[in-house]
Amino acid sequence: MRFTLLAALPLLYSVSFALGLPLFSKRAGTVDYYDPRNGGGSLLNQSGGPGLGEPLNVIISGKSSSDVLTKDGFLNYVRAVGYSMECFGQHQGARQPANLGDGNGPKDEREVLREHFNIPILGTCLQSLTGGNHMRTYAQDGPNANSGALFLAVSQEKDLADHHAIVPDGYNIGRDKFVSEAVGEKKLGFPFFRKYTTTVQDITGLMAPGAQGVNHGIATDGVVKLLTVTSKFSF
Repeated sequence: MRFTLLAALPLLYSVSFALGLPLFSKRAGTVDYYDPRNGGGSLLNQSGGPGLGEPLNVIISGKSSSDVLTKDGFLNYVRAVGYSMECFGQHQGARQPANLGDGNGPKDEREVLREHFNIPILGTCLQSLTGGNHMRTYAQDGPNANSGALFLAVSQEKDLADHHAIVPDGYNIGRDKFVSEAVGEKKLGFPFFRKYTTTVQDITGLMAPGAQGVNHGIATDGVVKLLTVTSKFSF
């Protein structure tokens, strides 16, 4: 008997439903993001002492596919890019709240994600030991500015012996590394079968360049990378 896509559709829909992933891409929103400053927020989170924070230097657009903007869907996306949840889901260190001007006030990061070096399960444990890229994610989903966008604080850090301090120029370096890995097409295989297509746009004017208010006194170039991600089912 010939196996056709039409015959396979019921199975595909069943798998898609069980995993909570749509077969076909669906746009989540009509705006990329709302400027946090308009609602009393900031493009710096709160870390390192009063008046200091780490830059929210990447935004996942609210116009991205809806599944990418959920917690589980975003985890699947970054797994395809090269990141995953922390070592055995364990988090050490203080939370770093951010105010996205959406009416929720300062909220802790939704999760911390680390490079996995293409090593299943133990890759992020290696990152925790040796250093590398990591990110904190924040969802702009409050009652006053619900874009659905994700604001990311991405940086490159030193190893555990150096207490995960940020490397020199680590905010720009970490951002650019993640973006270069994400842009274009990425696939996540069994059992998810997703293909992600990511485009990038540079946003200036949201965050001032320099080191004013930046944790560790590490200057940034002030550029925020806006990523728009399209997700669809693909073998």
